[in-house]
Amino acid sequence: MAAYKKKLYRSDPTGYDSIPNELVHRILSLLSEPFDLDPSSCMTDIHRLRSVCRLWREIVHHTPLFFSKILVDFKKRPEHIQDWVSRSRHTPLSIFFSLHCDEQRAAPTNRLMLDLITVLTPYMPGCKKISLHANDAFAANLLFDVLMQLNAGSVPAIHVVADDDDILHLPRVLTATTATVRHIVAEGCALGVLPSSLTFLKLVDIAPSVELAATEIRNALSGALSLQDLVLQRVTIQYDIGPRVVLSSLTALDVSASTCEEVLILKVIDMPELLQLVLRLDESLIFGLATESLSHGPKVQILALEMESPSLDRTRTFFRTLPRLRQLSVGRSSEQLETTIGMVLLTSADVFPLIERVEFGDELDDELLASMFGALAARSPQVKLISPISDWQGDQRQMQRMFLRDGQVVKEHRCAANGDFWDN
Repeated sequence: MAAYKKKLYRSDPTGYDSIPNELVHRILSLLSEPFDLDPSSCMTDIHRLRSVCRLWREIVHHTPLFFSKILVDFKKRPEHIQDWVSRSRHTPLSIFFSLHCDEQRAAPTNRLMLDLITVLTPYMPGCKKISLHANDAFAANLLFDVLMQLNAGSVPAIHVVADDDDILHLPRVLTATTATVRHIVAEGCALGVLPSSLTFLKLVDIAPSVELAATEIRNALSGALSLQDLVLQRVTIQYDIGPRVVLSSLTALDVSASTCEEVLILKVIDMPELLQLVLRLDESLIFGLATESLSHGPKVQILALEMESPSLDRTRTFFRTLPRLRQLSVGRSSEQLETTIGMVLLTSADVFPLIERVEFGDELDDELLASMFGALAARSPQVKLISPISDWQGDQRQMQRMFLRDGQVVKEHRCAANGDFWDN
């Protein structure tokens, strides 16, 4: 990446300076961006980059990874899509289908779809992600037809987004792609039977008008025999709770909720092998319902909390159910929660017999930090306490940690980058 920039500047400094620096940095970072980067913005930036001068155009055209993300919005001609994907040179593609149309525009859209299917079919075996975004049921059905005709059976990741409640149904998507998908993100979508190959599932914004019955979510998850990671963000189900479905492979759960109704789903699932738990809850009342409903079991080793503070007794009781806890993170929470956690650490260190790392999101008083460390280290000598001492500056932040080395308390300051504070 740096070599590109040096070559550009050395060969054509005038061209290099002819566009804003922020665009240069954005484009040069595109190669390392995750695949869910906004494809429209990505394509626009690349067009601007290759318009700077002949050298820049040549470098862009000889970097297939720049062309690995493409937006298909049915406004671009098939020739444009053909030119773009051919420059990817079979680099694994992320294809984003976006369709906003009605039945009056169906005929021209269908003609474009047939041409696009011809263009994209040769690239499907290496496609790593397909994203669908539709504004109504008519548009969604057209997109499903595209997938079926593309024979996208080898695509490992699917992301479906519905602008209009209850228009995208996963059974239809999975029919189109066969049962080999491993990664599904569903926003505003009704659920169907999930494939046994699935390892990651994220459900987002299941609105009240698309409420899932407990039986529906139970039936859907019962097929996900390999599910390891489940993310639930604002998912509401109807209150007809029955037997739990056992997710024996699930090791990580991330729950975000702002109402009690959004944690009822925890009454439907049992996770005997859960190791990592994240709770982002807006009210302390939800915490009570979540912890009563959640079958987290004694195996949880990593816990992250972002929420309003529950009572001291309830917090202490909750931690007693986690005898194997090794890492605790309290980030972006209320000051009261950090105070409550601090009191538990000070007064009930015995509930953390195996703790190795406690990380706070806000700066703590040195005396308080030292007191907590002393209480924990007496029970768990391997513990490290981590706390920030400055705000984020870009992607970096000054942090401090306390730990024991050869029986002596050590306090270090280090710089955190992108959330990676220090290695072990």
